[in-house]
Amino acid sequence: MQLSRTAQLAQKASSQRAVIRRGSCVQTMASAKPALKLYYFDIPGRAEATRLLLRLGKYPFEDYLLKREEWAELKPKMPFGQVPVLEVDGKLLSQSSAMERFVAKLTDQYPSDPWEAAKVDEIAAFMGEWLDIFIPSFFIKDENEKVAARKQVVEEKLKPKIQKLSELIEKAGPDNYLCGPKITYADVQAFVQLSFMVSGFFQGVPTDLYAPYPAVRAFHARIASLPEVVEAYKDVTEGPRATYKTLP
Repeated sequence: MQLSRTAQLAQKASSQRAVIRRGSCVQTMASAKPALKLYYFDIPGRAEATRLLLRLGKYPFEDYLLKREEWAELKPKMPFGQVPVLEVDGKLLSQSSAMERFVAKLTDQYPSDPWEAAKVDEIAAFMGEWLDIFIPSFFIKDENEKVAARKQVVEEKLKPKIQKLSELIEKAGPDNYLCGPKITYADVQAFVQLSFMVSGFFQGVPTDLYAPYPAVRAFHARIASLPEVVEAYKDVTEGPRATYKTLP
């Protein structure tokens, strides 16, 4: 049956609209991958988890290493006057935990299931406590007192946390990561904090801190041996990032 001229025109218009819709969808999907720029100094600190999440997720980003002399000019432009800051298509995101979760979701290293996501957050928060317990020591001016205070923190607060992490690793088993068979934000946070604690940044914290915890050392070695992590630290021979390659 031959269509009338009017029907033919209507069909053609409908087809064009469908093409436009499909084209718009493709364009939206293509532009859905935001351009990222990470602002921080050339130290591990509070940006390292974000850096590693991006590298493990094979997500391209600009790692902008701030120079001390330019910080005074940039500081007023940052959301809270501090770094790290992640620029996302020209918009600024501050607070390391928010940045880490954003990147983890962007790179499929964060579960979509609410309960599984909460368990990942649970471990990430637990690892965040490792740094928090040392914060009071930063306000001690006398170096000997500071070192003594940190040694006390290690014995009374940090070692019980290391033991708990060791138990979590052993419970997960050698074929799994902390929250299942797939690496997540929780594993990256654990690896970063384990490395940072013995990096030399904290005077008073022994470099052989993990010697009594073979499961912890094995977990660290497993993450450090991932190709993306190896590539990230391949040129490191000394300094605070050496412990991100291997533990003392």
